[in-house]
Amino acid sequence: MVTPHETLLKVSPLDGSVLAEVATPTRDLITSVVQAAREAQQTWAGIPLPAKAKMLIAAAEILKARADEFVDAVRQETGKPSRVARGELDASIDMAYQVASYGRYPSGYVAPSAIEGRQILVERVPFGVALLIVSYNTPLPNYAWKVFPSLMAGNASILKPSPHTPLSARMFGEVLREAGIPAEICPIVEGGAAAVESIISSGVDLVSFTGGGEAGRAIASHPHLTSTKVILEMGGANPFFVFPDADLDRAVDAALESAYSNAGQRCASASRLIIHQSVSPEFLARFHEKAKKVTWGLGDDVDVSTLINAVAAANFEEFLASSVSDGATVTRVGQKSSDPGDSEALVQPALIESVPFDAASATREIFGPATRVFEFSTPEEAIAIAQASELGLTAAVWSGDVAFAQQFARKVSAGVVNINGPTHGAEINIPFGGVKNSGNGTRDAGFEAVLEYSDTRVVSTFSS
Repeated sequence: MVTPHETLLKVSPLDGSVLAEVATPTRDLITSVVQAAREAQQTWAGIPLPAKAKMLIAAAEILKARADEFVDAVRQETGKPSRVARGELDASIDMAYQVASYGRYPSGYVAPSAIEGRQILVERVPFGVALLIVSYNTPLPNYAWKVFPSLMAGNASILKPSPHTPLSARMFGEVLREAGIPAEICPIVEGGAAAVESIISSGVDLVSFTGGGEAGRAIASHPHLTSTKVILEMGGANPFFVFPDADLDRAVDAALESAYSNAGQRCASASRLIIHQSVSPEFLARFHEKAKKVTWGLGDDVDVSTLINAVAAANFEEFLASSVSDGATVTRVGQKSSDPGDSEALVQPALIESVPFDAASATREIFGPATRVFEFSTPEEAIAIAQASELGLTAAVWSGDVAFAQQFARKVSAGVVNINGPTHGAEINIPFGGVKNSGNGTRDAGFEAVLEYSDTRVVSTFSS
C-alpha cells in the first residue's frame, strides 16, 4: 500500500474543530494517477459533445439535490455565512448548465481555400491532461469554472483543490462520479505545493491556476512547462473610481460590498478607493456612517465572517501594521455580532487612509476585509494612482456621465471594468481574467473558457 508522505489537519475557522486530514500523496502515487488519466483521455475525447453535456447536466442536478450538504461543508471549512455559500453553489450549478449548452454549439469551422478542390476543416481538439489548481476563497465556483469547460473540451482534468477546502472538493468528486464521469478522467489530488510539483513533473499538457501571484509565476516558469499552455488568474488590487457627479449613496454601498463581502477574500475586491478630492470628504463621511452597520463575527448572518485560518488573520494584521509604517491611518469599522465565541481566524474590518499611493502597502493585494483611500484632482491623476500597482484584474468607475465613464474605462488597465457597479460580479457567460501581473492573457468563464481549454487542428482534404 502506498502511503502519503505528508498529512495536514484541516480545522474549521469557526470553532477550531478538526474537519479532515489532508494527505499529500507520494510522487509515485501521483505519477500513477497522471498516467491513468492519460490512458483514459483518448476514450473521453471520443465521447460526443452532447453526451458529455448530459453528464454535466446530471452533475448540476446532483449538486441541487445535495445543496444543504454542500452549504454546510463550505460554511464549516471557510467560515462564510450559509447564504453566501448557497449563492456560490447556485453559481456552480449555473456554470454546469452553461458549459453543457456548448454540447450543441458548432465546434470548429470550414475555412475557404485558394486551392481548387481543397476542403479545410478547423477543429477544436483537447490538449490532453490538464492540471486545474484552485484557491479556497470561493471553492465551489472555482471547481466549476475549471473542471466543466476542461471536461467539455475533452481533457482528462486533474483537480488540485486548496488544502483548506477538502470537504467540498471530495463531495464535488463524488458528484462527478455519480454523474457518470470516470474517476480517471477527473481525479482529485489533495495536498499543497509538493502535490503540484509532482503532478507537473509527471507530465501534463495544460495547467490552469487561480491563486496568489508568487505561486502563479513560479508555476509559469516551471522548467517542465516551457512548451505547455498555462492559464493564470492571480488576483488584483482593484481600483474603485468615484467622480464628482457620481451618485454617492449608491457608490458608497457598492464600495462597502466590494471591499468587505466574502471577508475581502476576493480576487476582485475593491481594495483601492480612488475618490475625487471635491467629493472625498462627503464620500468618506457616508462610508464611515454606513460602515458602522457592517457586522462581523462568527454568526451565520454577519456581513464579514472569518478568514480562512489563523495564519491568514495574522498576515492581515501584519499588512495593516505595514500600512501604518508607510504613513497610513488605519480605522477599524463595523460592529461585532452578538453571537458568542471567538476565533483566531476572525479580524475586524478596516479602512486605510493617508498612505502614499505608490507605497508597497498601497499597491498589493490585501485578501482581507480592508480597503485604502486615495484622492485625485484630474482623470490623469486617477489613472496614475491606479497604474502604481502591477496588478490589473477588475475596476469600477462611478460617474453620472456614462459616456465619459466608458471613455475613462478604456484607459484603465484591467480585464473587467464595471461602470456604476461593484468591482466584482463575474458571470458564467462573461470572460474573466486580468492584465499585467493579474494574468497572462487567458480567460475563465464564457465561451472563451472552452476555447482556452482546447487547441486548434487543421484537417484538409484534396480532391483528386
